[in-house]
Amino acid sequence: MNTDITQIPLTKEIHCVRLNSLPFMPAVFCRLLALSLVRKPGLAFGARVQKGQLLFPGFVPDPDRIRRYRKVCGFSCTPEEKIIPASCLQTFFIGILGRYITSDFFPVNPMGLIQTGQSFTSIQPVFMEEPLDLSCTLQDMTRTTKGIFTRFCLEIHRKNTLVWEGTSTYLTRDPAPGKGLGKKIQDRPLPAQMTIQVPENAGRKYAGVSGDYNPHHLFHATARLIGFKQAIAHGMWSLARTLAALEKTMTFSHPFAVDAAFKLPIFMPATLTLGYENIAVTPGQVVFELRDADKGLPHLKGSLHLPNREK
Repeated sequence: MNTDITQIPLTKEIHCVRLNSLPFMPAVFCRLLALSLVRKPGLAFGARVQKGQLLFPGFVPDPDRIRRYRKVCGFSCTPEEKIIPASCLQTFFIGILGRYITSDFFPVNPMGLIQTGQSFTSIQPVFMEEPLDLSCTLQDMTRTTKGIFTRFCLEIHRKNTLVWEGTSTYLTRDPAPGKGLGKKIQDRPLPAQMTIQVPENAGRKYAGVSGDYNPHHLFHATARLIGFKQAIAHGMWSLARTLAALEKTMTFSHPFAVDAAFKLPIFMPATLTLGYENIAVTPGQVVFELRDADKGLPHLKGSLHLPNREK
């Protein structure tokens, strides 16, 4: 039993709020900056957090934005392609997540919130210009020696049918007293299969198609304001870029699942290696990673489950 990890209690009742429109991102960032001045970085021990849910029905994806997303992340961009990349579906929640962490539901300081992981299951293909119902629910909050981890459950329904679900994990640095981080696990690199270039403006380009304009992704100067030596790539861009590369080597059919952890930051510009291999004992499962091409340091680790490969 790990005594350095404690669950933060949530209310049993879920407080639901129905949104009439997607949040206006400049207003969200202004509120985020204001709250960063008054909210404490951590959370009092024993505090119970209200479990909230934000709903936005009838969202219609913008085809132009989807095409630009495909180009920025390396997916194929043929005019006849109507399916939205599964990783792109997470970006529909950027404004909703921003609204959540700046609401009264979220008592932790929203500034400096870092995404550390993303998992999702793409149950059915989602097409451009079809109405979708989005929901974002606080799943759980955990206090660790690194800080407070918060997980949000994201769901997309089409005509009352669940077509995509994901979990976004974020870290708020508020170290709890404990025994430290434990022993370092042996890190065996996967066979490098290809090289991926990360241009210096990758953060700004991804912000334009995702809506995630966090300052540490945009310019070196704004990144330094919040403690980074230079601008870092979005974790979700690195995951999308990886999936785009894998799509060129294997067939994705539904349903499929992805589970990824964001490791060391990618300082832009950068040259990365993509490594992946099939798991022999688990048919249909592929593990993948992104590493620094020179030093071999890990930036992204994950797995992809493709049921069609079991046959």
